[in-house]
Amino acid sequence: MKSAHNKVTGAALLVTLGIVFGDIGTSPLYVISSILNKNLVTESLVYGGLSCIFWTLTLQATFKYVWITLQADNHGEGGVLSLFSLIKRTAPRWTIYVAMLGCAALLADGMITPAISLTASVEGLKTLNDSVPVLPIVIVILVGLFTFQQFGTDKIGKSFGPIMLVWFSMLLILGFISLVEHPYVLKAINPYYAYELLTAHPGAWVIIGAVFLSVTGAEAMYADLGHVGKTNIRITWIFVKAALLINYFGQGAWVLEHVQGQVFGGINPFFELMPRWFVGMGVVIASLASVVASQALISGSFSLINEAVKLETWFRVQILYPSKHRQQIFIPMINHILFLGSVTIVLYFQTSLAMEAVYGVAVNFTMLSTTFLLVFFLRKKLHWDWFRCIALTLLFTTVELCFLAANTHKLAHGAGFTMVIMIIFMCIMMIHYQAKHVLLRKKKFVDVHQYEDIITDVSNDHEIPKYATNIVYLTSAYSIHRMEKQILKSIYQKQPKRADAYWLLHFNETEVPYQQEYDFHEIVKGKIFRLDFNLGYKVKPNVREMFVNAVEDLSRKGVVDLLNRYESLRKHKVSADFLFIVMRNTFNLDSDSPIQEVFLLNMYSLLQRVEEPPEQYLGIDRNSLLVEYIALR
Repeated sequence: MKSAHNKVTGAALLVTLGIVFGDIGTSPLYVISSILNKNLVTESLVYGGLSCIFWTLTLQATFKYVWITLQADNHGEGGVLSLFSLIKRTAPRWTIYVAMLGCAALLADGMITPAISLTASVEGLKTLNDSVPVLPIVIVILVGLFTFQQFGTDKIGKSFGPIMLVWFSMLLILGFISLVEHPYVLKAINPYYAYELLTAHPGAWVIIGAVFLSVTGAEAMYADLGHVGKTNIRITWIFVKAALLINYFGQGAWVLEHVQGQVFGGINPFFELMPRWFVGMGVVIASLASVVASQALISGSFSLINEAVKLETWFRVQILYPSKHRQQIFIPMINHILFLGSVTIVLYFQTSLAMEAVYGVAVNFTMLSTTFLLVFFLRKKLHWDWFRCIALTLLFTTVELCFLAANTHKLAHGAGFTMVIMIIFMCIMMIHYQAKHVLLRKKKFVDVHQYEDIITDVSNDHEIPKYATNIVYLTSAYSIHRMEKQILKSIYQKQPKRADAYWLLHFNETEVPYQQEYDFHEIVKGKIFRLDFNLGYKVKPNVREMFVNAVEDLSRKGVVDLLNRYESLRKHKVSADFLFIVMRNTFNLDSDSPIQEVFLLNMYSLLQRVEEPPEQYLGIDRNSLLVEYIALR
């Protein structure tokens, strides 16, 4: 059964336009200019470039993403981390690092897209007046865009669909008018022209790097799967692809008519398609479309980090919900990072043409990551035979590695900036992920039943002052009959903590994005209980709400007694008190500790200084909280 937001309706298709296609939809602003940049404009160059664009959009966007990758539907969710969640139980352990690479690349793209899209849009004003101050206008728009994130996009988001409908209609009309006058350019659909360009043109590799910019938003079609559903994406893509190609071919026709035989530079064919009286309006529409494209990348970055935190590949950060929709989140730290990155790119590179050097490399790595993860999905989930899986992987990998090789020339022109950003994000994720596993290995787990006598004796010893009626410990033990030895020591060794009942609370991450269920276990009758919350990878734990709801549900079923054990309070039907004990891990490194472990944990300690405290992230009421520090060796 289809959810409401996945139904194919006119409204759903309009929303799809606004959410999914902003990034790939703004590519006509700079792709043709980038292909022709500083080259002598010839028929073979224009036809070859257009042919490459046509077949790249067909192979990468249509075949790989729209037709194949959208099948990797993780209960309505998409994106590189959702894909990893689908295969992680059957895929090799190293695939987590592939997912990290894709995540790091998308985060880098979240910085670059707002910078290049907005700059390319505002530069259209130079068609009217060459002295227009582009950079200040772009910076002002960026400040407004990132400042607005904290308020959510509920209201303004409703306009995204109509804005993109106007945008794609403009692309279609402008390109069509040019094509009607010069229809001969359509022969560039013939793949021979792409082959001729790649084999005969001396700057073919540089041109291929520019061609890749035409599909930089293809990954977003999969990442935004959860918002609109694959059927809406597939149907809308027909219109979007037609508008893109007609505009590209229209720009090619204009170039052949007006610039052929000249060295290309200093103009943007996209804005040259417009009547002069329409340029101002065209710039406004392009800027609005760029804002929509940027918003999609920013929101996607928030969702990506939220998923990464759940997968323990990113440290805990403050996550806010500015609207009633659970899919819409706001992460202040990530918002600040993206803003500073975008502004830095704008101020350093200054023009959209220069920014193209940093664009594309990040998306390239994301596509490769998706390809490597996709093969395991096709094999394990769709049960494809190995021949088809390997053949498809080789096809996409070969194409994407060629694009990556073509983009290597950008390293000397600014792409190193992108690589540095990616490496920083990748290092943060690897440090956090590996350190968590090191600390987990250092924890000692014991069988609860081996110590049930001493726990029961402490609970029944009235010489020990009662610490609380119910004491709740958070445990990372997956087995329902095990717990950390540190919990045991907390109960009877440090300061004996007598309680009527002890609870173990554990969170399991599931593949279903928004699953919220719990399992109850009575380990020792009337004394030791365990609650396992099975939460989807997109659900943030909220102990304050989840635990209370679960205990009240168990009380209604007669499984547990929720009334206070003190007689004076019980007769007035006062609920029992609960004390939550959170154990923060510290670590002592011996002189003989492996140097890589020392380095890893030292770096992890730095991340701990900026991450959100576990009790705050888990939503535990501070009035019923005790924090204990446990040294791990």
